[in-house]
Amino acid sequence: MRKILEWKRDSELLKKDEYCLNNNIAEKVSRLGVQEISKKYTHIPPNDIEKVLKIDSDVWDSFTGIGIDLGGGVASVSSVVAKNKNVDYLYCLEVTESTVKKCQPIIIDSILGKNSYKVVSVIGDFNNIELEDSTLNFVVAWDSIHHSDDVVKTLREAYRVLKNQGRMIIVDRGHNNATSNKEIDRMLNVQYNKSFLKANFLPVDKVLTRRENGEHEYRFNQWSIFFQEAGFRVLKSIIVKEKNKDNSNSVNDAGYKEIFSNFELGGYERKKVMYILAAIK
Repeated sequence: MRKILEWKRDSELLKKDEYCLNNNIAEKVSRLGVQEISKKYTHIPPNDIEKVLKIDSDVWDSFTGIGIDLGGGVASVSSVVAKNKNVDYLYCLEVTESTVKKCQPIIIDSILGKNSYKVVSVIGDFNNIELEDSTLNFVVAWDSIHHSDDVVKTLREAYRVLKNQGRMIIVDRGHNNATSNKEIDRMLNVQYNKSFLKANFLPVDKVLTRRENGEHEYRFNQWSIFFQEAGFRVLKSIIVKEKNKDNSNSVNDAGYKEIFSNFELGGYERKKVMYILAAIK
């Protein structure tokens, strides 16, 4: 049986709809095998996660030494990163207990096999990393930081545990700077339909909005402010998006380089913004 570390968790997180939803999903899909776990939890298979992380060599080359995956879910991202021969090991930090105990062992063993020791499972939250200052070479966060209720606080905690010049790779979502407050509110107030509720093992008559499910929507300039306030320097900003009729003719207004994928990215809006950050101390 895999050893699992337990770090401090904010008790308020355990009361949220988001936590209950993820705990519920983990309980159910852990019985269905690797493919269903990846499909339900990350919406993108491990081989495509690897393609995203290798879409720019500076991203993949940032993974070296010892690191941590913040909000690591079922450990798909952690396991893919651990395949990098330059990675000694990394902590996969996830708040949802059932996800760590029931899903992570399946995914880690499936992807890494005899190298499964390179991922250390941790139950905890990303504002309470129980490591000494300046101990890590890298931090990775895939679709997790936007769930933070205080992004700067979360980023400062990541900055704290990184060594000088340590890298943080963020894969998340971002919106054009021209996006109106009205549009942001519209996105957050979207109520999940019956098919979503059923697919996620919830009562079909449950009323649940994206906002209630812990979602936040940030513009590119807001991300930049967060990084600056936390002490990070932005080394590179990239947008990866599926080539479809909605994405092909639109260009971001932040001047970020855009790369099209020939595979499904999963998640909201079918595109990701990637940041390579450096902790300057």
